[in-house]
Amino acid sequence: MTTQFKAEAPAFDTDADAALRKAYRTSEWRILPILFGLWMLAWVDRANVAFAKLQMAPDLGFSETAYGFGAGLFFLGYVLLGVPSAMVQRRVGARLTISVIALGWGATSVAMMFVHSAGMFYALRLLLGAFEAGFYPGVILYLNQWYPTQRRTRNFSIFHSAAICSTVAVGMTGGFVLDHMSGLLGVAGWRWMFLVQAVPTMVLAGVAFRVLPDGPATARWLSEGQRRLILADLARSASQAIAPTGKPGSLLANPMTWVLAAVYFGILAANSALSFFTPTILHDAGFGGYSAIGGVIAAICLLGAIGNIVFSSAVSRFRDSRLACAIASVISVASILALPAIWHSRPGTFLTLVLALAGTGAGISLFWQIPVRFMDESTAALGVPLISSVANVAGFLTPWLIGYLRDMSGTYSGGFLTAAGAQALAAALLITGIPLALRHLVAQAPGSKRA
Repeated sequence: MTTQFKAEAPAFDTDADAALRKAYRTSEWRILPILFGLWMLAWVDRANVAFAKLQMAPDLGFSETAYGFGAGLFFLGYVLLGVPSAMVQRRVGARLTISVIALGWGATSVAMMFVHSAGMFYALRLLLGAFEAGFYPGVILYLNQWYPTQRRTRNFSIFHSAAICSTVAVGMTGGFVLDHMSGLLGVAGWRWMFLVQAVPTMVLAGVAFRVLPDGPATARWLSEGQRRLILADLARSASQAIAPTGKPGSLLANPMTWVLAAVYFGILAANSALSFFTPTILHDAGFGGYSAIGGVIAAICLLGAIGNIVFSSAVSRFRDSRLACAIASVISVASILALPAIWHSRPGTFLTLVLALAGTGAGISLFWQIPVRFMDESTAALGVPLISSVANVAGFLTPWLIGYLRDMSGTYSGGFLTAAGAQALAAALLITGIPLALRHLVAQAPGSKRA
């Protein structure tokens, strides 16, 4: 088996190459804005509870533990429905699946404005996760159907930066709504915020249904020649995959599946800590009122998104993303470890959060270029959502743990240190665990002397 750490050789600049690049650019302008917008809105609708918490928790009498448990329940629904949603997408196609999923989570987000008890809060967060469960792994598989490794790495980093940019939308609109719409028509500001931020999701769901094709073969805005070029290029890229994991039924017995799930678990632990507690961190650091905090969040997330894209694009020429993913994870770990020490320094908190968000964003973007190199198309259809579902348990555990430790100790330090430790373990597994699992795959491959 050939080594996996070589950079891709540059292609010769021929007429066919130019036509292929044009076909890809055409598809990117049609697909990426919609996927970017939906992923941004998905994060708005799942993470705006972090901003709403500033009013909602005291209004409804929620403890930190109750808030953290409810915030994390989103990911329990996510875990339960991830694989079934991906299987539905294989049957009915990406266009219908993505648009219906978005419509469902948008309607659930609207219902959040009617929360009056912890039980209702828990139920809606669980339902929101169930609706969103198939979107992210579905997009990973969808981009895999459209783009080869190098172009997919760059496009996925752009797509994933929507998660960071979503906090800009939450911060700017949330700060305005909490400051200026509180009490309008006798409705609390945090309730208005859920409504205002959910409506765009339902609108874009309709746009996705009309515009997105199920794949290159059904894209009406590509010529027949462009379709052939893209499909041929994808076939060449698929032939370079390292080692398929075998039949879908072998996934559970494959150590690579669990190593990858553990890596992603660690990255998501850090990401969840930042996503659900950044507004509270900024509030405790003395950044001012709701609008001021919203503006600071916008600035932090824009800089974090730029860092994500720049770093991911710089390393996209390498076919193996694991070292770059490990470096991004280490940057995030160092930033989170430093956070408790500079908790009440506004400049220090700002800079640390920028680096942490850039590191986790790049880590996630680069991570998803790793599994598809070990899976053929049929295996990836189940393997990707399985890895995503298992790892997203971190999204359930982390907010609950941070809230619980805050209630017990009066500080967020213990929870954030735990999240940083989980991502440090992910970095170690990227360097040592994946090569060990790969050697196991090679030894078990047909024709191997050890098989």
